[in-house]
Amino acid sequence: MNQRSLFALCLLFSGAPFWSAKTIAQSTTRSQGTTQLPIKVVQPQRLPDDDLPAARSPLGIPGDYKPWISKLKNGELLIVAFANSGKGELAECALFWRSRDGGRTWGPREERRDLHGREFALSCLADGTLIMTCHILARDVFNGAGHAYSKVFRSTDGGRVWSAMRIGPEGFPAGGRTAADWTAVEIDAPHNPGKKVTLLGVSVSHGKEKAPSSVYLWSSRDSGATWDKSLNPDTKGWIDVDGFFCQSTTYVAASGRILHPVRVDRTGPHWLLPEQKDLPKSQVGDQGDRSMLWYSDDNGKTWQKHKDGGRFGTYGEMYPRFLRLADGRLLLTFTVRSTPKDGYPLGLRAILSYDDGDTWEFKRDRLVIEYQNQGPSGGSFGNTVQLADGTLVSCYSYRKADNKTHVEAVRWRLPPSNPN
Repeated sequence: MNQRSLFALCLLFSGAPFWSAKTIAQSTTRSQGTTQLPIKVVQPQRLPDDDLPAARSPLGIPGDYKPWISKLKNGELLIVAFANSGKGELAECALFWRSRDGGRTWGPREERRDLHGREFALSCLADGTLIMTCHILARDVFNGAGHAYSKVFRSTDGGRVWSAMRIGPEGFPAGGRTAADWTAVEIDAPHNPGKKVTLLGVSVSHGKEKAPSSVYLWSSRDSGATWDKSLNPDTKGWIDVDGFFCQSTTYVAASGRILHPVRVDRTGPHWLLPEQKDLPKSQVGDQGDRSMLWYSDDNGKTWQKHKDGGRFGTYGEMYPRFLRLADGRLLLTFTVRSTPKDGYPLGLRAILSYDDGDTWEFKRDRLVIEYQNQGPSGGSFGNTVQLADGTLVSCYSYRKADNKTHVEAVRWRLPPSNPN
């Protein structure tokens, strides 16, 4: 019996439907130009060595960039991205697409000119509240501060009406470029069983020597309506170009341990890997940044580097997003922004942890979700959600030969692991 047949048999006995590339494609409207480019498995070990069927739905128009997907409490899927809505000037705003059928079809592109900024990221809290972070560039016409800063949006109606709050300038150095974690997370409220506390990390970017005193872990007991901004966590004096909570995500394991990858800048003091004696000549700009994994066992008050000095992938691998799957595995979706080492172009990748994030393998069982990018950059930036039937839906952006970025969503299914 070949591996694909074994995979189908496993799904049959698990009660989950097996989708071929053809049946997945048929579940999406043809008007969206669905493609069936499969997901690749590199160096399979615990996963089958077959390609994974996938149905890809192009969204939006050329120039749309860096999407993020969230599953709302009512089951609806919401993707947010951004684009420049200005005419000859920079005026970036949010874009929304919605799906009510698990990503088979998507509603129209919705340009939200009331939501200014870029690199939006969505978190859906247990009660359905949406927390969305972004930053706005200094030259954006809607930024009157004279420098970039970050914002937090909040919605209690599924993302139709939003309130907005600027991060800073209070509590940060004058002219400080404030930053926010992409994800808000929830922990059990101490001494209050059944209640949740929402945490959101904020910091200063490009602050360097001021970074240790300008990092905060905000907390909220009312789903982000109000925030306690007082906690200055111990980050062991972390200093780099990017702040401790900046262009990254946070994950709360079942044990209560909090994991947080930190972006490590190519020009900073932490970038060079131990085995590297000289700077890799192929790395240029921030495309070559890497990630470092930290953890906290006291609800974010103090932080330590994870195993192997916090090593988390290699150069050019960043933008990590975590998803705990229904079967207990932890999926990490991340972006390869330079010098890919898996034989495919820049794009979106994923790997699995079988012990809730304690150990990771970046080379084996590596899933190549998106590999259509042309040129030295493209964004990717995507993440993944899981539906009730086990279906996974990921989103990403990539650059075509027209030198414009394009957004897509992809439906796929992760096979069970081989216990041997």
